[in-house]
Amino acid sequence: MPTGVSSVYYPNQPNPQFNLELDNSYFLVKLHDSQAFYKADWLTEPGFVTFSSSIESSFQPNDSTQSLHKISSVQRNEPCRLGLSINLTDWLPARPTDWLRINLKYTVWQDKPLKNLMAQLEQTGLVAQVSLLRPDWAVALKVSKIVGQLVSYLLREGSQHEIFSSTMDLNLRDLKAGYQVVVGSHRDEILPTSLKIDANGNLTNISGSSLSSLSYAVIQVLALKRRGQEIARNEPWWELLEAVKEQILDAEPANDQERRKLSVDWRSTLTQVRVLARKQRGFLLPEIREIIAAAQVEVDAKLAPSRANEAFGTEEFPPDLQDCLGVKTEQELHKLVRDYQDALEVSQQLLEQYNLSGN
Repeated sequence: MPTGVSSVYYPNQPNPQFNLELDNSYFLVKLHDSQAFYKADWLTEPGFVTFSSSIESSFQPNDSTQSLHKISSVQRNEPCRLGLSINLTDWLPARPTDWLRINLKYTVWQDKPLKNLMAQLEQTGLVAQVSLLRPDWAVALKVSKIVGQLVSYLLREGSQHEIFSSTMDLNLRDLKAGYQVVVGSHRDEILPTSLKIDANGNLTNISGSSLSSLSYAVIQVLALKRRGQEIARNEPWWELLEAVKEQILDAEPANDQERRKLSVDWRSTLTQVRVLARKQRGFLLPEIREIIAAAQVEVDAKLAPSRANEAFGTEEFPPDLQDCLGVKTEQELHKLVRDYQDALEVSQQLLEQYNLSGN
């Protein structure tokens, strides 16, 4: 077992591209860098190192996601950079009451168990799911049941050495965008007290030297202002909002009475949408209000086309509509929608800079 694992460091580092704003932004946790170091005498001949994780969170309190991310060859007394850059979470709303627990583990195995494992995979048809994406790393397994079977198989098959095991408890109220680090050793080693991430994203000690005799994991917390309503597709509240909006946009009201009827139906729909949306934990409430506000602008343009070119009014909306939109007047409504569009543009630029696979 490991004899030493540090607490979570927030090392010296460049400023993040976007800071986390509680209740007003999303966050994603990714593994930025990882290294395994197996210290052993010349009689010991390791074969492979596996890197696995499990994620628990308040977002899915009764479930954890287990993943086997890497199977790589390793040599004794030589640092093994695992070459991984993977998302540990999806984009999640940054609410101060939520939390994450990230468990990371590096385990060294002798040659025989891994060779037997690969043979077993070929026989059971699972080899396609762990086939190599590139010569140096294996596809991440996101099916917890399969991962559990693989780990159980390894435990039965032979010698193993757990060289790094860390639990990172991340409370959203204290979480910051940027890099966080855990360092450890399975033998007696003096762990550094000061670390830094350089401009290229490399972890070093404070003097700039590499950590050549330690295992470590570097996670990166990324922040995003908004995700956009396309992400809400298939959510009940969004489907209801979109369906009724499209019905109104396709309608051809012949007089003011028919327009008033459509307006009443729309406001009733917004009340239902608001109730449904509050049950969804994957979206910020401010963004839900902004999506509703953007739909309101489209409906207003349909039901009151003669006002399209007039200055936006300062007359207050009815109280129920104010509750749904989070604004009091038409003027505030249009400002909210403009600000939302600006936030989406900034978020798109950030996503391009982050260059995340699958996002």
